[in-house]
Amino acid sequence: MKIKKLLISGLLVTAVSATTMGQAEGFFSKLFGGNSSGVDFKTMLSHVPADTPYMFTISKPIPSKVMDFHIKRGQEMFSAISKMEKKTTSNKVEEDGSSAFFKAIVSELGEKIENGKFEETGLSLKATSIVYGYKQMPVVRMSIADKDKVMELLKRAEDESGFKMKIDKCGKLECFKSQSKNKGPDFTLILFKNELVASVFSKENEKDMISHLTGEADPKESYSVDKWNTFLKDNSYTGFGDGFVNLKKLYDDNRGDIATGFFSVNKKSKLKISDEQKEACTGVVDDHINNIPEVIFGTKKLEEKYMDYEMVFKTSTGVSDVLQGLANKTNISKRSADPIFDMGFNLDFKKTSAAMTTYSNFLIESAEKNKCEAIKPKDIRKSMGGMMLVMNMGLSQFKSLYLSIDDIKINNKMKPEKIDAMLSIGADDPAGLIAMASMMVPPLGQLKIPEDGTPVKLPTGVIPSRGMPLPPLSISRSKDSINIMMGNDKPNLVDYKNEVPELMSFAMDGKRYYEVIINVMKSLPVTKGKDETDDVTKMMETMGSMMGKIKQEITADKRGLVVNYHVQY
Repeated sequence: MKIKKLLISGLLVTAVSATTMGQAEGFFSKLFGGNSSGVDFKTMLSHVPADTPYMFTISKPIPSKVMDFHIKRGQEMFSAISKMEKKTTSNKVEEDGSSAFFKAIVSELGEKIENGKFEETGLSLKATSIVYGYKQMPVVRMSIADKDKVMELLKRAEDESGFKMKIDKCGKLECFKSQSKNKGPDFTLILFKNELVASVFSKENEKDMISHLTGEADPKESYSVDKWNTFLKDNSYTGFGDGFVNLKKLYDDNRGDIATGFFSVNKKSKLKISDEQKEACTGVVDDHINNIPEVIFGTKKLEEKYMDYEMVFKTSTGVSDVLQGLANKTNISKRSADPIFDMGFNLDFKKTSAAMTTYSNFLIESAEKNKCEAIKPKDIRKSMGGMMLVMNMGLSQFKSLYLSIDDIKINNKMKPEKIDAMLSIGADDPAGLIAMASMMVPPLGQLKIPEDGTPVKLPTGVIPSRGMPLPPLSISRSKDSINIMMGNDKPNLVDYKNEVPELMSFAMDGKRYYEVIINVMKSLPVTKGKDETDDVTKMMETMGSMMGKIKQEITADKRGLVVNYHVQY
């Protein structure tokens, strides 16, 4: 789904801009002018300033096998959507011209994908593209297969919607340029022979941006291919969708505006903040940004049915050292083999408590250094004292928490017919934890729970349910965990290992998740036509099969906080 969106992003930008236009003369009375533009990645990068604050690229064509697989998946989705649209034509809401134009473009793209005729759009399945910041404003550069076919696509959208676009001048070239009627940004798109270039910008920097888009004013120093390849190599990224956001540069370039917006107050408020205090408290924000200067992201692995993706919140050395110590050395080692949904937390609460104390001291020191009176050291110390007491006395007993839902079925009375779930609690002293719990739930103290993991059924009523029937409950323990099973007292578990301990994990099986939703829908009274209900059900089945299995892990390394995504179709 993500790959398809990247393929059509340029035209989506065009369509969105159309909503700001009024009715105008025909866009296709003449073709765009100008010489053809080189569209290899090196040429694209030559337009990108070396100090761009952000950049996202597909620097290598997506492998054909991967593209073919996702195109087939897209065909299924668009087929389901088109069938639903045909059956709901009588219920359509009247649209304005620009919205109809946008819809016509998207509809044809979907139809071409569905029928395996994507090349007729003029777009390229081998496209390379860059989105980057030029003086902070976004610029899109994307290779296209055939300019004339793209023009024909837009012309067909004109005819279908009745909406006429306007041609304008961008320097010496002809282009499509929207003009907003208010103070909002303007939009320009230029089609070269094999490249689409587009941007939004304010009226104040229009002349400079147009010069940049047309190639009349390239940056003095461009972002080099060598620098980009080094970025990919240092982070083990593939080139199939990678980038960065330089938070520090964005902040420094907009510091004054950020301070004004951050400290603006309601006119009715009696609170007054002096310019000196705005500057003082902005200094505290400066100190925070210095510790989280950049976000990077990229594709680690891309196959037909599998993708690994990563996002890293880069931090200062001091912060990354703290983050790397927050997770326990080992995660819960037994997990559900095939859950619909699961999630886990793995925090060393003593180290987390120390980290929070370190941060509160940092905040106080920054406020005092910058003389920011809005931050009250006394209040911070008071709040932290109570929190530390709770964490050190109670939460320090826990190491990890893992929850999985393996199966769930709803009957026609909207009540759970079956639930198989498990809660695993990692602890240094499971027996002691059970003894503590039995003080609040006395029947627990009467149970003999062996340490070898053998489950013991919990007596009915041990867990308060306010009269609602609960599935059978069982409890087991090992030397480092307590397990509570709902429904299935012998869940299918597998050994789990990860070289880097996780702070948090999350996983979901999209297909099975939508099966649960469909099951719920079927149990509801039919309020609409059966055909329409069947169409919605089929749509959800398609969405579930396209979604795949998603897993997310949050860890930390020397770069900072790391979020890993794994998708299996």
